[in-house]
Amino acid sequence: MGCPAASATAAATAVGRLPLTCAHKRTIKGCGLSLRAKFNGDTDESLFQAAIDRAALRFQETRRPDPLFIDQYAGCFIRESVQMDLEHYTHRYCLAIKFIDYELLTKLKNIDGLKQVVLFTDGMDTRPYRLSWPTSTLIFDVSPETIFRASAQMLQDVGAKIQKGCLFLHIPLESSDIQQTLCSKGFNGNQTSTWVLQGLPLTNLASLEKILSIISSLAMKGCLFLENCLPVLQKLRLDRRQVSRCGWISFS
Repeated sequence: MGCPAASATAAATAVGRLPLTCAHKRTIKGCGLSLRAKFNGDTDESLFQAAIDRAALRFQETRRPDPLFIDQYAGCFIRESVQMDLEHYTHRYCLAIKFIDYELLTKLKNIDGLKQVVLFTDGMDTRPYRLSWPTSTLIFDVSPETIFRASAQMLQDVGAKIQKGCLFLHIPLESSDIQQTLCSKGFNGNQTSTWVLQGLPLTNLASLEKILSIISSLAMKGCLFLENCLPVLQKLRLDRRQVSRCGWISFS
């Protein structure tokens, strides 16, 4: 595999948390919500905005009479006095979350011993806190560092904690070598792993190819890859056939 076996216990470092500095606020309207997003002055506002928008969708879904899932932490990223349209149809982003959550936990339940999960996210993914992870699950979050640290502080403020018996580590998307950083923090390419791609900010086909290349280099046979690439492909004005022709992955 792309990295040698490594001891997960050696990488048992705490998730970094920095004070959130609210340089300014901005009103967001969309998806039936009127929000006030908190921004760090050093953060690319467009990326922060997109992450806030996705958190708002999870918050709205959680408040529906018959929600697909419960994200008890999505509300910490937005104001409590939001205006929700609970009669509106469930957003496809939330449908993807439901599917990925189910497939992810189903896969992990059938793995004995150490379980490795790599999440490629927008920095505000609450899966590490809200899912019922099996014991001995090692969770990596690859996302923009500033957004992750700001959201980690907000999650800490509301008492969110990682489940006992599990370990959560962050890999900055800005790392010069994400693959090597994963290995240095305890990822073992000789053991099975599960990969989730949802929310990660990708600006072009090359950035998507880079992520898929990392996965293909580190994932051994039998590993599971769960993705919600359609929004990314639409943004890049690509279709799945174009990505399949790159040779990294075949979409069914």
